[in-house]
This record gives sequence, structure tokens and C-alpha cells, in this order.
Amino acid sequence: MAKVMAILPDEEVAETVTSQLSDLNIDDLDWRLIHPGEDDERLFPVLGWPLGSGAGAAGGGATVGAAILTDYPEDEDMRDQGAADADAEFYGQSVEHGGIAIVVNTPSEYVDEVRSVLEKADAEQVTTE
Repeated sequence: MAKVMAILPDEEVAETVTSQLSDLNIDDLDWRLIHPGEDDERLFPVLGWPLGSGAGAAGGGATVGAAILTDYPEDEDMRDQGAADADAEFYGQSVEHGGIAIVVNTPSEYVDEVRSVLEKADAEQVTTE
């Protein structure tokens, strides 16, 4: 599997690109769009204390997961998606300034077709990992 990433200028182009990717009808092809201003919800372990004090209350705290909205930098999100450090910074800044990042996971033999769709849509910084 290969990963192809790029920046799309707006929602209209993103819709066109995802439609064209879908039309390729490639098995195991998937993608994720990262939009500007999305609140990131991350799961963090939190020490929880039981509620109530009756006989059914357990003693001590338990570790549970809690979804917390964070100001998670877009470049870190792009690193999580597999972007190289230099590319992640560009993608993160582009998303912060209104661009839409697309991360496409594709079988290696279809990289050229995926890149072609992105390049014809005037995507910026089309890279393959």
C-alpha cells in the first residue's frame, strides 16, 4: 500500500476529487479529508472516581477513556497520517489557512492514477509516501 497526500483548495474541488477517486473503482482505495477548523477529539486516559457512596460503590478510582476536544496542531495530525516532517508542516499550515488535506491509501500499482486525479484538480504538494 502507498499513501498519496495533497492539499485541495476548497470543498467543491474536494467533492470532485473524491467522486473521481470513487469512479476509479479500485479495491482497497480509501481516503480521508482534513478540513480547516475541525475540532480534534482525542481519547485520553483519565482517573475516574466512583459516584455515590452506597454499598454498590466500588472503592478507589478506575482508569477510563474520555474524549477531550483539543487544539491538536494540524501538522501533528498530518504526521499521524504518515506525512514526512517537512511535508507535515506544509500540510498543517495549509489546512490552518483554509486548504483541505487529502490522504489517500492506495495499492501501490495505482499510485499514478491517484496522483493524476489530484494533479488534474490542481492539488498542491502532491506527495507519495
